Parts: sequence; C-alpha cells; structure tokens
Amino acid sequence: MNALYRFAREMSLRQVRFTDDQRRRAFGRPLDFVFYRGLNVSEASVLVTRASDHNPLLVEFQSRQA
Repeated sequence: MNALYRFAREMSLRQVRFTDDQRRRAFGRPLDFVFYRGLNVSEASVLVTRASDHNPLLVEFQSRQA
C-alpha cells in the first residue's frame, strides 16, 4: 500500500475522496482507488451492488479552466 501512495505522490497524482465511502475493503483497507491529475472532481460516488466482489466507483471530472 505504501508503494501505491509513494508512486501517486511521485507522479503528482491526487486521490479521489468519497464522502459516503462504500468501497469494498480487505483487512480494513479499500480495494479500489481513483487517482487523477490536471482535472477537478465534480462528483464522486460508490455504487453498492452484490453483482461483484467490488463496488463500482463513479467519478465525474471537469477540465481545469486556463
């Protein structure tokens, strides 16, 4: 996990934050992530389903205005 965060930091990536964080977890840690750079997050949500062992992550981005 530390390697993932270190890589994201080295690449100047930001992690999407989910207000109602329903991501599936293993050993108390989320299984899925979304990282981004050069965009703005306008909406982020987790869709709860039993169709998979992971819950889908839905993120809407907007381009940054110059």
